[in-house]
Amino acid sequence: AERGFEKMDYGGMIRHLRFGKQPIPEPQVAEGYTLRTTHPEEMDDCRRLADLLNAAFQRNFHNGEEYQNYTRHAPSFVAELDLVMAAPDGSFAAYVGIPYDQTNRRGIFEPVCTHPDHQRKGLARALMLEGLHRLRQIGAVDVTVDTGDMIPANALYSAMGFTEAYKAFVWKKIYK
Repeated sequence: AERGFEKMDYGGMIRHLRFGKQPIPEPQVAEGYTLRTTHPEEMDDCRRLADLLNAAFQRNFHNGEEYQNYTRHAPSFVAELDLVMAAPDGSFAAYVGIPYDQTNRRGIFEPVCTHPDHQRKGLARALMLEGLHRLRQIGAVDVTVDTGDMIPANALYSAMGFTEAYKAFVWKKIYK
């Protein structure tokens, strides 16, 4: 503040869950939806995922090639941890990508999203629960999720047992 910066009301939050002996509930998939892994070798899947990301995050710049490129070159990409919920019409309704840091045995939920037309059906929760089961099976010790300050998302993560690990605020330079 002494240097001309002002603390904003918004910021970021990282939530953390350490695997222990606690049970993980089985995912409950809403009727008509299908939980599966993505198929990044198929451009149609890549395009449907890009459409979902654009709708869920109110963007317009994601495309199938971008996603396919990520899956081919990111060292943390694990196909079995890239989960999608297909809607009855075949479109993608929700997505949870889980990059995995093998060295530290840490999963990272990034991103977690649901298309606005399919929200409030427990789709993201079901994908996250499935992801937690898969992470535990491969020996992960913990998982994080970066949520920013989105209140509905943080409520979901808290209800699933994630705790706040780090909170940051944005500081903006005020020029007069």
